[in-house]
Amino acid sequence: MQLILARHAEPVAADTGEGGPPADPELSSRGRVQASALGWWAANNTGEKITEIVVSGMRRAQETAQPAANALGLTPVVDEDLAEFDMGRSSYTPVHERLGSDDPDWQRISEGFLPGFVDVGAFTARVRDAFDRIVARHADAGRESVLVVCHAGTINLFLALELALARPLTFPLDHVGLSRVLVSRSGRRRVRSVNETGHVADVL
Repeated sequence: MQLILARHAEPVAADTGEGGPPADPELSSRGRVQASALGWWAANNTGEKITEIVVSGMRRAQETAQPAANALGLTPVVDEDLAEFDMGRSSYTPVHERLGSDDPDWQRISEGFLPGFVDVGAFTARVRDAFDRIVARHADAGRESVLVVCHAGTINLFLALELALARPLTFPLDHVGLSRVLVSRSGRRRVRSVNETGHVADVL
């Protein structure tokens, strides 16, 4: 089987105030165009044989996946464990608005490490468990693919685990960029590509 990992499209900023409920931003207008491009790609690349779409419980991932789900006639499977490492925080600032920031958490992210507020062990465990569940459901899938729409940190951590990388945030992933992991029937995994953007090159 093949895991096709897609980072969500561009979201807006969100802030519910100190002590407020978790920020869960929607897509920006450009993000909606990017999500539509992912849907077009899903509809026109029939060789991918996508039989399932899995999304995190966060709004930006679900809105990104919906055009592809509509195109393929699939109902996305929600897995809360695919959520980003900032799940539960009351504010969210998109990456393009954080560039050049001297915020310590952003500095750590820029250097390839998770922010100080993240429980690295817990985040690693839930991401590993989420992908293990997906693989287990499709153990006999042959050449079928699963499209997993989630987050840059989640995808980066999974790729780092598979490649035995020291830094959990090694790869700069574009919105709706695709990364592929092949899984053999024996369970062996191989990273095939990271951050393909040809399908959205004109809307990044």
